Amino acid sequence: MRRRFIMLLLVFALSFGVAHASPKRIVSLVPSLTENLFALGVGDRVVGVTSWCDFPAEAQTKTIVGDAMNLNVEILLSLEPDLVIGDYSLVQGHLDRLEELGIPFAAISPTTIEEIGQSFVDLGELVGAKAKGEELARAMEARLTTLTENIDRPTKPRVFIEVWNEPLMTAGPGSFMDELIVLAGGENIAGDSPTPWPTFSEELVIERDPEVVILTNYNLLEALTRSAWQQTSAFKKERVYEVNSDLYARTTGRILDALEELISILDAVGQ
Repeated sequence: MRRRFIMLLLVFALSFGVAHASPKRIVSLVPSLTENLFALGVGDRVVGVTSWCDFPAEAQTKTIVGDAMNLNVEILLSLEPDLVIGDYSLVQGHLDRLEELGIPFAAISPTTIEEIGQSFVDLGELVGAKAKGEELARAMEARLTTLTENIDRPTKPRVFIEVWNEPLMTAGPGSFMDELIVLAGGENIAGDSPTPWPTFSEELVIERDPEVVILTNYNLLEALTRSAWQQTSAFKKERVYEVNSDLYARTTGRILDALEELISILDAVGQ
């Protein structure tokens, strides 16, 4: 993944010029990167965001250029950005158009907590705030150590994390949500899935009997009406939790808030 970071930084360097001043007018196409730009202290240089970019509150005062999947090119051009930045999978769909328009672009796509920390350094370097990025990365590393150093569970609670309900989707190996479960001392019942974000059958959930169910789609009331799920340990013992999906789904420093919450939830299983 580090190789991908380097490759993407080279894409930016080639489009913006190897020797360049720090960008002054940034458009962010991803909520996590918008949040991280503010954390780096360059929120005042962010001139455009997507309709999904809602944190911090100041991000909501910026001009909306679309929802990342669909960009309003006219609005984007009116902002005269000297950098457009986004997630690799999203920016990839706009690369040709951005290149045609002569707009510098970059993409950063961390998939692990370690890479989230490194992304602060990479993003900081792009926007002229490398020292702050390194500071944030060190702070993440220190907090991660503090959160996990004393976890010692005799048995690992079985966890199912629901990413979406129709179709039923979860987090498998290679996803940061799976990493959260492992770091918190749990066992992901989808840990043998072939992809990071697999669809999952209701029958398999019931067969593997999760002791904890985490809902990231704000659908607790719907979930509690599932008659077949009532036989699982999580439902019997009322360990079904609706969480703030932004903490679990966005690759920002706040993902450690999700880890801290998950550790607390799993601690309760053994009590």
